[in-house]
Amino acid sequence: MMTQIRLKAGYAVAISLLAYMAMSGGCFPKRYNAAKATERYPSELPVEKIANVQVTRDSNHMVIVNGTVIDFKDMKLWLNRRYMHQVERIAPGETVRISMGEFWDVWGGGPNPGGLLRWYDPTPVVLLEAQIDETSPLIGFLSIPNENELTKRSN
Repeated sequence: MMTQIRLKAGYAVAISLLAYMAMSGGCFPKRYNAAKATERYPSELPVEKIANVQVTRDSNHMVIVNGTVIDFKDMKLWLNRRYMHQVERIAPGETVRISMGEFWDVWGGGPNPGGLLRWYDPTPVVLLEAQIDETSPLIGFLSIPNENELTKRSN
């Protein structure tokens, strides 16, 4: 008799916890950390050229292949005109992997990561621009969508 009461109480607690998690947005909220907030996107700077730097997404990472002779140093990478990440260097011919978790926006929000247990669709890499300094025009990189992003864009 006592075992049945404990079992019923356990079920009630489990159901209450599941209901609370469902109403509070689930286990995987949007990424937010006010301490990681960056500056706002420099919309006043034009994009005057596109460099032969290819960018694609591989699970939770962005893969950047510098096919130029330009040595990119101390630059800000802007993802989708919102998220920023400071990069020390991308040498000519170098391939770099950057975690999508290293990009943050002006409010401390981050792009949605990929992965098997994700709650939201991953943020696609649509536009990537390099900011060399505070006054020079931005340099666009070539975004290469993966198969999932192409399927979503065509629907």
